[in-house]
Amino acid sequence: MYEYDIRVGYSRVDEDKKLTIAGLIDLFQDCSTFQSEDLGIGLDYCREHGFFWVVNSWQVEIDRLPTLCENISVFTYPVDFRGFVGQRCFGIRAGGEIIIRCYSIWSLLSTSDYRPVKMNEEMGIRYKTEEPLPMGKITRKIKVPEGGELKAPVTIEPVHLDANHHVNNGKYVSIAAAYLPEGMQIRGFRAMYLAQAFLGDVMIPRISELPEGGYVVSLESSEGAPYAIMEFK
Repeated sequence: MYEYDIRVGYSRVDEDKKLTIAGLIDLFQDCSTFQSEDLGIGLDYCREHGFFWVVNSWQVEIDRLPTLCENISVFTYPVDFRGFVGQRCFGIRAGGEIIIRCYSIWSLLSTSDYRPVKMNEEMGIRYKTEEPLPMGKITRKIKVPEGGELKAPVTIEPVHLDANHHVNNGKYVSIAAAYLPEGMQIRGFRAMYLAQAFLGDVMIPRISELPEGGYVVSLESSEGAPYAIMEFK
């Protein structure tokens, strides 16, 4: 397990002084990046070997969100690797208790043609797997209800991109969460990534309210094909 301590800063909270969902994803991404870099198999290593990791899905359970200036610990560890697919857990502790749990699925892709690449032996040795966190049923697929409300198109700008030159995982979540009702108390969310978006691409948000409560936000191309789908409850 890799773990680091951090104090929740002003730049990561909303108007209620609670950690934003986008800020939460940023903390998770930082944590897995720190682990990979410290193990010597981080960004430069992946570039030298011609591949990079992309996240396929997140599933997050939230007991409560940390607040401004609260001291928390963020942790992560791999659960399983099979071929080009990796599974990883994340979590946040506050006062010694786990208040947020996450299960994620990742793929290793070639930088030349974006096709799946099998993880090499060295990475398999350095990453140590552990048992997954106890969570509810893990369900990757998110169904988009028919209809929904279309919002103004979002054009991908340099600010949306990460070091791999496509839209950062957290930016999708940030864009989608901006359409949720003000003051919504999020107890969990899922994200499913289906296509990579690049500089100049246009995403059209489609917002649907769920009968049982919550919302689905689909970020789609002009042809209606989703780049990413998120469910908030």
